[in-house]
Amino acid sequence: MRVMLMVFPTRTHIYSMAPVGWALRAAGHEVRYVGPRNPAEVESFLETGLDTMWFGEDLDIARHRKLGQVGGEDPMDSEFMLSETRSEVMTDDYVRSVYEMWSGVYQWAAPEPLLEELLRFARSWRPGLVVWDPMIYAGPLIAEAVGAAHARMLYAADQSARIYYQHAEMLARPGYRGPGDDPLQDWMTDWLRRHGADWNERARHGMVTIDPSPACIRHDLPTETIPVRFAPVNRPMAVQPWVVEQPDRPRICLTLGVSNRQVYGHEETSVAALLDGLSELDVEVVATLNAGQLASVPNVPDNVRAVDFVPMNELLATCSAIVHQGGGATIGNAVVNGVPQLIVPGTTWSERASALALEQRGNGLTLDLADVTPAGVRDRVARMIAEPSFARAAAEVRDEMAATPTINDIVPRLEALTSCL
Repeated sequence: MRVMLMVFPTRTHIYSMAPVGWALRAAGHEVRYVGPRNPAEVESFLETGLDTMWFGEDLDIARHRKLGQVGGEDPMDSEFMLSETRSEVMTDDYVRSVYEMWSGVYQWAAPEPLLEELLRFARSWRPGLVVWDPMIYAGPLIAEAVGAAHARMLYAADQSARIYYQHAEMLARPGYRGPGDDPLQDWMTDWLRRHGADWNERARHGMVTIDPSPACIRHDLPTETIPVRFAPVNRPMAVQPWVVEQPDRPRICLTLGVSNRQVYGHEETSVAALLDGLSELDVEVVATLNAGQLASVPNVPDNVRAVDFVPMNELLATCSAIVHQGGGATIGNAVVNGVPQLIVPGTTWSERASALALEQRGNGLTLDLADVTPAGVRDRVARMIAEPSFARAAAEVRDEMAATPTINDIVPRLEALTSCL
């Protein structure tokens, strides 16, 4: 069987899908990344060892920081955020605005010329299965047009399905008198009809959804979900001995990932405040910060080792806690290593929802962006180190993840999707 992997071309998305590609290739299938080329992430594709084919115009994230700009409104800067969780904020107008805005983002990520090129290739290559990430609705469109099975592969909590079901519930409410259209379905239906296929609800969220998130952050949604064990993927590199050596003091990892730099061009939180707070503790801090992120820091504290990059999975095996922005891959790496997490949630996707879920599970604490101060960081990290309940909960979540089927285990279920058409 031939398998197309379709991802938003940034490192987190590429790495997140690589394990399912490896598992399918190990089972004897021909696997290939297919989609737009991001000039800044060519190496990330190549590092996976999987074949890659690029179509359409380059998607240069550095030139398109106004991500998915639709009608002059940028969802990254809008007051209507997909990451919002507070029930008092999620009014009908808020839910509708978020759903419509992100429907526009998905269309922006699958422009007509790209879809036409992908369809021509898919009709000649004839994939049996398409695995796509939640940002790339080219995946289900192409799969439905050529009669291939398809599965959605999450990289974080399922925000796209969550906001859809909130929007659908709102439209179905007795007496609701607001706008009743579904821009995402309208767009997909029109494209499919023009290319000889009909709309099917499976095009919205895939025939199944592969979810490597810990169970405690999984939304309770009526999608058919296949839970899988998170598989850490890091950039290939030599591991320095100090990374895996047990430190003399509690080791804290501070990382803000790469997503904010690629999407926003800056960090959402104060790097200086994070470092100042950690400097007041008797700990060793490993901060994965580059020169640009450190530009606003007058002095790097003596207890901080700042490195541009370090293999996350290997480092976390020696850490007592991690401070981060709430990205799905960072959460996954922390979970499989049983490390308590202080999350300063970003606003891109599911960061705040995941942070609150982990906090409720006892696996960490949350510090909202508006509340970041050195004292707030210091006090929360000190609690996580001193109170055994955090390490116990982190160990429980780690063991729950270890008991989840691996991606290799679910390959037969993915293969069976082709018989469901």
